[in-house]
Amino acid sequence: MNVIRLLSLGNADPHIVEALRSPLHQAFRVSVEVTTASIDVQQFYDETRGQYNSTSILCQLRHERAEPKLLAVMAGDLFIPVLTYVFGEAELGGNAAVISYHRLKNERYGLPPDPSLLIERVCKEAIHELGHAYSLKHCVLQECVMHTSTYVEDIDLKGGSFCLDCRARLVRAM
Repeated sequence: MNVIRLLSLGNADPHIVEALRSPLHQAFRVSVEVTTASIDVQQFYDETRGQYNSTSILCQLRHERAEPKLLAVMAGDLFIPVLTYVFGEAELGGNAAVISYHRLKNERYGLPPDPSLLIERVCKEAIHELGHAYSLKHCVLQECVMHTSTYVEDIDLKGGSFCLDCRARLVRAM
């Protein structure tokens, strides 16, 4: 069964999680379901950094769920040990991905809130990380959602859908 399960972690806003349902369905052409899990994210919190270890979260998700694809969404800031922060992380060709909208909010950068821009950014990151879970690598084309994003401005500049080559790779992977 081709399905993507959306999982709210920690204190993630349920409206943001629900807003992903339709864009993910359109991007991947599979059923998208919102689900729950009893994962205590505090175990992944690094007090010295004030962030959550996304790699450890992925390891937990891999053991919690055996479904085809699982995307966890959280409000807390994510990191991997070699980077200051990440917007998300996924297992390349695996079944789990995690994203955070912590650094996607305008307020973080001293700008007024923009709920529609936040949802647009969250959708791009969700599609991007799930693309990795479907074995897609970073794309050189700026207009492709699989283009790499180091800064939030990179997310704003890239497109929200797959280029023709990435779409073809996705179809083969599915």
